[in-house]
Amino acid sequence: MVLVMKQYKAENGDRLDQIIYKEYKTLSVFDKVIAYNPILATKPILSDGDLVNLPTIDIKITPKAKKLW
Repeated sequence: MVLVMKQYKAENGDRLDQIIYKEYKTLSVFDKVIAYNPILATKPILSDGDLVNLPTIDIKITPKAKKLW
């Protein structure tokens, strides 16, 4: 099995949560991304040149129920 993965090169001051949200439009995959980037788990603010591995993740979106009234 081949895992398709993008890499993001951080700029000084980038935050991992912002990068994840920008890529996946949700933070529900944060733990999965951290699994591919364990060294970044303790870095709230990334340094210039840090590489962030962004694996392809299937995200299932459940539509919200609409209220009738």
